[in-house]
Amino acid sequence: MEKVILDVKNLDKVYVSDGVKNQVIKNMNLEIYDGDFTVIMGPSGSGKSTLLYCLGAMEDVTEGSILFQGEDITKMKENTLSDLRLKEFGFIFQQIHLISNLTLFQNVILPGLALPESTNKDIYERADNLLEKFQVKHVSQRLPSQVSGGEQQRAAIARALINQPKVLFADEPTGALNQNNSEIVMDLFSELNRNGQSILLVTHDRRAALRGNRIIYIIDGAVKSEMKLNSYDSANLKDREHTVNTWLSSLSW
Repeated sequence: MEKVILDVKNLDKVYVSDGVKNQVIKNMNLEIYDGDFTVIMGPSGSGKSTLLYCLGAMEDVTEGSILFQGEDITKMKENTLSDLRLKEFGFIFQQIHLISNLTLFQNVILPGLALPESTNKDIYERADNLLEKFQVKHVSQRLPSQVSGGEQQRAAIARALINQPKVLFADEPTGALNQNNSEIVMDLFSELNRNGQSILLVTHDRRAALRGNRIIYIIDGAVKSEMKLNSYDSANLKDREHTVNTWLSSLSW
């Protein structure tokens, strides 16, 4: 039986600007399962990123609840949410947001140093292992401006994983990368998921979406359809691509 790690109930998100209300998420009910590679797709303005930020406790909700491992994060105080984001959630964005005057290594260890239960030795070793695994250890003492965009993004993924989060949230992580670097990053995501990492990815990229074992398509802040797939296997890429493209075409993507 699949274990629910995030449970969305009757979720609304409304923005108000100059007295005008814009409802971005509309009475959404959704379950995200532990160990899944969940992909969220939909047209621009459909609420994909807003949903991701609500699930990751980075945006307040207007109505409804979001349960993380049975606890309602919408009822938590900010200091509790801050601890949750630090310990349980990892975040990766299209804009990489590395600190420009810190080396890649220093960027990666920074969230780990905020955990009182971890020793510096543990964090340094974990950072070294992640940077080596993601093939950026050889540039780990360089500043972000001294490495490629792909190397920056891989360092950002290492930073997001330094505290061993339960859920890895990614918002268009390949949007600023060329095709080669995009494939490298998505290969890392696939490997992480094979090792049990729960991933929630927002993307416009069909090739990135193929990595998921579940694709959720939203329109106007509501779930329109979803597709479940087997775990990603590059040997069956053509069949997988045909299946997903056919489904997306039926949704007028």
